[in-house]
Amino acid sequence: MKLRHLFTVNIFFAAFFGISCSLFPAWVLRIYGLGSNDAAIWTTRLVGGSILGLATLMWFGRSSADRDARRAIALALCVRDLVGTLASIEIQLRGGINTFGWSNPILYGLLTLAYLYFLFVRPADS
Repeated sequence: MKLRHLFTVNIFFAAFFGISCSLFPAWVLRIYGLGSNDAAIWTTRLVGGSILGLATLMWFGRSSADRDARRAIALALCVRDLVGTLASIEIQLRGGINTFGWSNPILYGLLTLAYLYFLFVRPADS
């Protein structure tokens, strides 16, 4: 597998969550057992937009001939996924969201490990 392939897989997750958060924020909040007040809906839409922005970056990054650009994108995504893993574990352990919330640290954690692999173990495949 190459980094380009990881970007492609990640695009599907990002598109799903980005569109869901942007267009259906109350539904997303509900499946996690969270309330959907105006602030939560607004924040969820902002997060969705950010996720879609990263999906766009991955889309163009996967076909970039510039290895340094792909590695920079991978590093940014690795940092985002590491923070997502830690934040998701913290809220889950606090009991802030329902059991469905365990899907987040699992997905973020797997993506973090995958990006770390391409950044440090197999940088030649980046």
